[in-house]
Amino acid sequence: MPENIPLSDKPIAVAPTVQQFRRLITGLDDDGHSTVISDETCAHVQIIADTPTFAMTDFWRHEKVPVDNAGAFDDGLSGPVEISPPPSGSVFRIVEFPPDEAWDDGKGVRSSMFHSTASLDYALVLRGSIWSVMDADERELTAGDVLIQRGTAHLWSNRSDEPCLIAFVLIGGTAV
Repeated sequence: MPENIPLSDKPIAVAPTVQQFRRLITGLDDDGHSTVISDETCAHVQIIADTPTFAMTDFWRHEKVPVDNAGAFDDGLSGPVEISPPPSGSVFRIVEFPPDEAWDDGKGVRSSMFHSTASLDYALVLRGSIWSVMDADERELTAGDVLIQRGTAHLWSNRSDEPCLIAFVLIGGTAV
């Protein structure tokens, strides 16, 4: 099953209610001492499903392991936004899911968001609650819960009245 998450290509502004994140990056100074070399609000925010309150913030993407931490940093985010990580790399992101009713166009959540990624995903619910829906099962997750998504078909359904915030680490792998 291909990725079919509808990333927006329209010039839609992110809603002011969407959480912004401060991203700090470490490195070495001119004397070879460890230091913070970047400290700013992460600008890599992508709207999903043409909905200003449905947003994905990517913090880092790399092509392969082991990672080379020497020299100037490259966060790997200068190219097109992709849901899956590179085949031998990873991506770290946070997605803010609004309640389903805020964006579902009436065709149904399953038809527009059911997908699989070629990856092993670690998903940590930071705030709110959400349902992980698979072909034959579904489970509610709340703040503090972790889901290990192993390349299987799924969708996320926020059946609450509040946004849900999930941190994801996607590691290149295979879809099943």
